[in-house]
Order: sequence, then C-alpha cells, then structure tokens
Amino acid sequence: MKIDKDFGLLYGILMGDGCIGKYKYKEFKNKYNYNISIICNLLDDIPFFDEVVGPLILRITGRKIKYRCRRDYNRITYNFCNKELFYKLKNLGFPVGKKGPNMVIPNIFFKNNLVKQIVQGFFSTDGSLVLTKNPNKYYPRLESQTIHKFLMLQIHEYLFNIGMKGHFYECKSKPDPKFKTVQQKYKFQFNGGENLLIFKNKVDFVNPKHQGRFRKFINYSERYLHKDKDKYNKEFFKMVMPLPGFEPGISSS
Repeated sequence: MKIDKDFGLLYGILMGDGCIGKYKYKEFKNKYNYNISIICNLLDDIPFFDEVVGPLILRITGRKIKYRCRRDYNRITYNFCNKELFYKLKNLGFPVGKKGPNMVIPNIFFKNNLVKQIVQGFFSTDGSLVLTKNPNKYYPRLESQTIHKFLMLQIHEYLFNIGMKGHFYECKSKPDPKFKTVQQKYKFQFNGGENLLIFKNKVDFVNPKHQGRFRKFINYSERYLHKDKDKYNKEFFKMVMPLPGFEPGISSS
C-alpha cells in the first residue's frame, strides 16, 4: 500500500472525521476486527461520499464499500474492515480509538510533499467556508475548530507559507454541564476573498459542498459590481441558503 496522493487525501479525511479501531471477536479467540470509519453529515455530504470518498477507498483497497445513512442521527457512514490499511495508518502514528488532542501530520507526508493532500482531506471534513454579511456585502471566511492543537498549528503554518494571512487562537467557551470533561479547542481563521482564492488555487476544495459554495460566492462577487447591490444580496442569500433554518454566517462545514 503506497503512500501517495490518494493515501494522503484519505489520511487527511480520517484526521477530520474518521477513526480506526481494533476489536476482539466474541466468538473466536485471538481474532480481531480491524475497523476504519468515516462519519459525515447526511444533509450535505452524500455527493462527497459518492464522488470522492467511495472512489478513493476503492483505489486504495481495491474494494467497493457501501455507506450507510442514519437518518435518526443525521449521519452518513463508511464503516469497513481492512487489516492492511489499519496497520498502515497505525504504524504512521494515527491514533487507535479516540484521537485525542495530540494528533499531528506524520513527517513522511512532509518528506513526500503530500501535505497539500492532507490539508485537502482535513478541510473537506473538518473545515468550513463561512459567508457573512459585513456590513452590506458578503465576505468569505475559511476556518476550522478542533481539539488537535499541534495539527491545527501545522495546517495554519502550511497555509501561511503558501501566502494566506490568518490567525490561530484558543477558543473561549463556557463549560457545558452535560459533559464531564471539556477539552480545550483551537481555531484557525482566514478572512476575505484573497485568502479564499489562494486556497482555491494552491490547495483546492475536494468536497462538492465547498466547491459549490465557492462558485456561488465568485458569481455573487461578479454581480455585486452591478449598481443594484441590494437586489443581488437578496438573490445571493437565496442561492447559498437552500436548506430551511439556515441563517447568514452559517458555515458549510
């Protein structure tokens, strides 16, 4: 199993919304289930699973895997067993079970010039393209928020090195009494159209929902030059808010 662009993309996707686990069979001694899972949003990630994740798994493992839709949890899930892939991920340092706060991009991806694919995969699952109105025009913002401080710093540094200008910081939030343990979260944020274009040209979006949102923003920006700005603001709001309950500033994550 080669460490190539496909593998880098899958590794990044798993860093965002995936996990791996080793589970013992109840019926057999010394026999284990080597599980890989990717869980995304049922409302807007079906095209991502159909067009990106499924073909990617097929190219890497040689197996066509079916995903499951859990409407009661609003989830779409790839859940499959592959011992070779499990150990490949584990030996590179991918955490088994809970990923925890110390996850990082392994050095092999830096050496093989595959950090771009890691960032593509991570952003496709744990990144957001937010469109906010400030004060009368919509502006884009690229961001992510996780508990993985060192991973976030690595990605922030990579984006900074390709020319993007943004910030990394600790998130401040009130503890939720529903949770016994509250882990510190970290965020990077890159505002404005210039950062958006740099990301598109030097990294690119692989999740169709981000691609669509990018195209709609570019179309809006071109039409905003028209003198009737209020009209186009209303039209843009209808374009980027296709689902009930969405409000200005809600992210495509």
